Amino acid sequence: MSKLSRAALTDAVQEELITYLRNGTINERSVTRALDISGLGIENLDRLKRIHFCLSDDIVEFVEALQGRLRRIKTANQREREVTRGEVRGGIDWQATTRLRYSEAPGDRTQFACKTPYTEYDIPENLVLKKLLWVIHSTVQDDLSNIDYEWRTDVWPTERITMFDRIYARNVHLNRIRDGDDININQRMLNTARTARQSLYTDAYTYYDRYRRLLASAYDDDDISELLSDTLVVPERLPQLFELFCIFRLLRGFSAQGFRLHPIESGSKQLATLEDNRHTVDVYHDRSGRLSFHVPLSELEGVEENYVERIQHIQRRHEELVDAFLGNDTQHSLFSGRPDIVFEVYDSPRRERLVAVTLGEIKYSDSPQTFTSGLEELLEYIEFAQQDSYLTGQEVDVRGLLITDGVKSNAVAPLDGRITHLSAADLTTERFATDWIPERFR
Repeated sequence: MSKLSRAALTDAVQEELITYLRNGTINERSVTRALDISGLGIENLDRLKRIHFCLSDDIVEFVEALQGRLRRIKTANQREREVTRGEVRGGIDWQATTRLRYSEAPGDRTQFACKTPYTEYDIPENLVLKKLLWVIHSTVQDDLSNIDYEWRTDVWPTERITMFDRIYARNVHLNRIRDGDDININQRMLNTARTARQSLYTDAYTYYDRYRRLLASAYDDDDISELLSDTLVVPERLPQLFELFCIFRLLRGFSAQGFRLHPIESGSKQLATLEDNRHTVDVYHDRSGRLSFHVPLSELEGVEENYVERIQHIQRRHEELVDAFLGNDTQHSLFSGRPDIVFEVYDSPRRERLVAVTLGEIKYSDSPQTFTSGLEELLEYIEFAQQDSYLTGQEVDVRGLLITDGVKSNAVAPLDGRITHLSAADLTTERFATDWIPERFR
């Protein structure tokens, strides 16, 4: 069986991702880790949005044409009233001069109230333009310039970054507009830019408005959905994208059984939460949820096997030497790990009692050897899963789910009632929906 390609995975993920984000039923921070481009450690979705905003073709083209367009920047001619002594600057305001000489300096004919002309750059259109350029410039400098990946150098090569930085820092017109960090855009400014005669300002309005809606998660807007679909799902490592693909398909499986996805509250650790009339399902990705998979070595105290004694001796000596060399404490364990995905099923919305757990291990591989190691990991997770005490042996239905891409197995039903293997092909059909979910929840 052939593995799913990047294009196939991306197409499969994009539509569901936009739907989940639009409905607020998926944890943005958790999904950002899976969407992270080239493993940059970005856990802030707003930062990721800014990066993708600046990677879009429209923004790059806008920056490329900027140098020539700034020559026709709009200004307003203003006159500032100024009091002078013994000289005249600009036109004399005789009415104000007369009042000045009578009220403040009687008999002093050397004082004049003058109207000094000056050019005003801080007009609404320019403020919108400068704010947009500040957003682009700060993102390029802070988030893109030091990244040495092909996806960055293709869109923002060093020459383009240098050119833009020079324009932003040295252009005489831009320098006369207030600093972008000090500009607070209001609706009046946007309306003025939107109705301006020059395309420089109407374009600035269009792109800044798009940026605002992007940060506001206006996923129901067609252009925002298109921007995210075109640029958002681009993780360098395909296993990350495959995990996201699998998770979305598994969520669809629960939804097919009547479970409803609930909006994620701020600060939640769950990737998603589902409910039906009797149960709540908390879904975790790369998190252990309320479970623990850590078995301290101290649990083996009193066991006399020679092998265990040697292991304990090594661990104790390691702890002593680390403390002697570095002054650090260490904690050793017999087993410690975490499944790729955890489904915790509780018997009420208040999560009073854990009734079922499904632990998932996802392998973007068609190798039988990877299948074997993934199966072993899954068995360890099932055996060592804890909540207050070990789940195995309690009245908790603990199951394992192994997902691979391209490995064909003989079994079509859960082995020994607890382990299910699904392939990527299974996830693209509807029959998978009930294969891995305990019957009591179907």
